[in-house]
Amino acid sequence: MSLLGRLEDLSLTDIIQIVFLSRRTGVLEIVDAKGRHTVLFRQGLVVNASSPDHPDLLVWLQGRGLLPGQAAETLRRMEESGIPFGTAALELNILRKEDLGEAIRSRILDVVSPLLQSREGEFNFILSETMSALDIEYEPDQLFREGGFPPQKILGAAEGEKIKPLQGLEESLKAGKALLRGAASDTAPAKLNLGLGGGDAPAAPAPAPVPETPSAPPPAENVVPFPAREEPQTQFSPVPEDTPLGDVAAAIAGAAPPARDAGQFKVTGGLIEVESPEAAYRNVVLFERNPLIRVAAKRAFGKKNAKIFQFGSIDDVREAIADLFRSTSFFVTFLELTENDQGGEGPSVRLLQQIKRKNPRLPVVVIDIEADLRRRHHLLSLGADLYLTRPAPARLQPGMAEEELTLFADELVLFAERAFAQWRQMIGGYGPEAGKKFYELAQKDSLDRSFTVLKQLINELSNPDDIGQVSATILRMSAEYLDRGALFMVADDAFVGLGGFGLTGGGEEMDARIRRVRIARDAPSILGDVAAAREVHRGKMRKTPANVQLIESMGGMLPTEVVAMPIMHGDKTIGILYGDNAENRGPIDGTTGLEIFLSQAGYAFGKAVQARLMSAGR
Repeated sequence: MSLLGRLEDLSLTDIIQIVFLSRRTGVLEIVDAKGRHTVLFRQGLVVNASSPDHPDLLVWLQGRGLLPGQAAETLRRMEESGIPFGTAALELNILRKEDLGEAIRSRILDVVSPLLQSREGEFNFILSETMSALDIEYEPDQLFREGGFPPQKILGAAEGEKIKPLQGLEESLKAGKALLRGAASDTAPAKLNLGLGGGDAPAAPAPAPVPETPSAPPPAENVVPFPAREEPQTQFSPVPEDTPLGDVAAAIAGAAPPARDAGQFKVTGGLIEVESPEAAYRNVVLFERNPLIRVAAKRAFGKKNAKIFQFGSIDDVREAIADLFRSTSFFVTFLELTENDQGGEGPSVRLLQQIKRKNPRLPVVVIDIEADLRRRHHLLSLGADLYLTRPAPARLQPGMAEEELTLFADELVLFAERAFAQWRQMIGGYGPEAGKKFYELAQKDSLDRSFTVLKQLINELSNPDDIGQVSATILRMSAEYLDRGALFMVADDAFVGLGGFGLTGGGEEMDARIRRVRIARDAPSILGDVAAAREVHRGKMRKTPANVQLIESMGGMLPTEVVAMPIMHGDKTIGILYGDNAENRGPIDGTTGLEIFLSQAGYAFGKAVQARLMSAGR
């Protein structure tokens, strides 16, 4: 969850301490008239900073005359080979550890000091699970005992002294967290003492005890160790790790934690606004890496009483959308096209297809860097509801950026408002039941579409003796339902790969990989289980050498759920379609149409298999 807004609402001093007390790792971006400034945090400690005048550590060291002779060229080459500037400088004895540490602190102060008193600019804190030494430009643990700089070493306070105006913040945060857990449900909330003067605040109520959660049993030895979906881990040092930064900012502003009933609070740029019940059902998801656009969108949708989930990482977008799917929520998605999408098959394009596959009635807008009519045609054919281009960089210069960003954000809001109005008219109102009804209608649409496609594809099978044509038809239909899949022919002694689709994690494409796969019939595998049972398998699969071989042959990406469907000819299993969720690890559901198609395609597939076996002299 991001913390974003304007410096006029929340100062850099406050932000640094919020991140420190919540022990977060990530990048704080501040964009003002001078350009983009960043402050890097690792577990709450400041570890580096940059500005337009100090773009990287090497340039800063050069500017201060701290590098002798040709050292800069050497360090630049080492950085290109994967060794951070600071680490290389120490290894080559170009700088002493003490000198490098002081240089890094001086650089951070040079970047941060002008911003501490500034009230101009937009900020956005982007969370990250980890931060590598290359990102930081040196090894913090190698250089500093604490692993970075706490606020007092950056903001100028004495050791151990609280930085004003946030004295007493830790106690206030504990009180707020206690309210979140319901510990203060029968008592008046404690007054938050932020050290701003006035009387003493009453003591904060003690947090409710957290019941111990029994440890999960170790995974069975015969189950493939699929990665579990990551859940936030609660830690208390000093603020629980799962505390949203928005709740931290709410505590600073003196507000109670967000209520979950009618009329709840939300935080915008450090300010508290009342959120109506309707906002819980007016959801917007934005994938956009430009922090200026994110800030403008946040402000525009906030005025229209819509709840916006915005991210600079496509993986975070997938997780948010999976949660919205699970809660049968209506939402509008805006997806920035990345460099990998320019060819038409990048992560944003695949996410568009996944959303439309799950519920084709959910609106999706794609945002391109520059207009491309061919790309527009391709994206609209994949189901995109609108194709937009972001403001050109030349228009985002000081003096005109504010107007350009506002106009662009208003265009996003206009589309979303129309979508919300259409949804409400279609379903008849807001609420959980409306969401369920919306997804039921989408499921009915999917079944109707499956029958239509089924008729078309069966008509395409003009020559059922051609195993290649039949396989391609089945795989094309399967791609409407699954992220990735593989089709196998059941021979007497082996399961023979006929083709596949989806991500492999790099290297050779899936179709070519699967065509080389042969899994012995007598080897325990999910294919053998489905062939014997003649029933669909959904869920996990046993850890056997053959199953491991199957996953590795598809590129090694581990799913959290798999599905395997038999293709029957009479009472005999003649083929198996395997699919999984390795790309986005969301639940696999809504495959009824695919199962119906496979049951009807069995005759054509059977004839094609028989023709192939006969041509091979079997």
